[in-house]
Amino acid sequence: MQIEESFPRGCCGGNTVALLDVGGEGRYATAMNLNPSAEKTLGPNKGQPIPNRIDGRAEDIPLPDSSVRAIIVERTPLRNEAIDELARVATDDAILVFRHLVNEHYDPHTRVREQINGEVDIDQLELDGQTVQQLTIRLGAG
Repeated sequence: MQIEESFPRGCCGGNTVALLDVGGEGRYATAMNLNPSAEKTLGPNKGQPIPNRIDGRAEDIPLPDSSVRAIIVERTPLRNEAIDELARVATDDAILVFRHLVNEHYDPHTRVREQINGEVDIDQLELDGQTVQQLTIRLGAG
C-alpha cells in the first residue's frame, strides 16, 4: 500500500493542508513539501525545482496551528523543537508518520512518543533499499 492511500486527499479548504512532507522533495504527488531548499538534492532529478514547496524547516513551520491533517517525516532529524512544531500544526485527528533508519542500539522515535500522544503503531519496512522503522501516530483515536 502506498502511503498516500492512507492519508486524506486534496486540500481541505481555508488554510488546511491535507499532507505535509517534512524535508520532502516530491516523493508524494499530493503532498506539500516543507523544505528550505528550492531544488531537489537527491536522485536523478537533482537540481530540479521541488514541487508544491513550502519554504521552511521542521523547527519553524510557517503554517497556522492545527492546520495539517497528515504529516510524514522520512529521515529528517527529529530535534525537540521540530517535534513540538509538528504537534502544533497537526489537527486534533491528524495522522503522523515517522520513518527513520533502524538502529539496534537506539530507538529513533523515543522522543516523538514522549512528546506526542496518540494511538501508536510501529513497523519496519524497506524504503529506497534501507530498513526503516515506521512510527505511526493517530491523534484523537480511541
